[in-house]
Amino acid sequence: MSVEGGRWRGVSLAGQTFRLLHLAGVRLEECDLSNCEWELPMLEEVVLEGCRLTGFRCRGGKAIELRLKSCHGQYAQFEGVQLKDARLEGCQLGDSSFHRCELDRSVFTDCDLRGMVLSGVRLKGADLRGCRIDGIRATLDDLSGSILDPRQAAAVLAGQAEISVRELGEEAP
Repeated sequence: MSVEGGRWRGVSLAGQTFRLLHLAGVRLEECDLSNCEWELPMLEEVVLEGCRLTGFRCRGGKAIELRLKSCHGQYAQFEGVQLKDARLEGCQLGDSSFHRCELDRSVFTDCDLRGMVLSGVRLKGADLRGCRIDGIRATLDDLSGSILDPRQAAAVLAGQAEISVRELGEEAP
């Protein structure tokens, strides 16, 4: 299926599977993509705003200038997808996973990434500052090249090295 241009609002594609989907210049607003599967998609200048992505699965493929705004994607899965330069703003992606994805130069702004799994990803220049990353499951190698704020870096270090990070004067538990 190939779609060039247009705006879809309130469309439900829940549970649908698309192989070799090509979207170019398409905007999806308040659409239900829960439990939807996209295999080897090509996404060019696509915007998903206010969409439900619970259980969404994207395997392989490439996204150029992908934008996700205010999407709810708990348990979303991205496997082997090129998501370079993606912009994710205000998204709820708790317990989602990114396996073998390229997220170079992607920017996550005000996103909830608690419990997210990052495995075999590339994050060169990916900016996660200001996002909630409590309980993120990733190795230091997976996070290599990413940009974190000092609070996030301390939390990651504490999680990886099993150390306690405390303010000076703060009592140990």
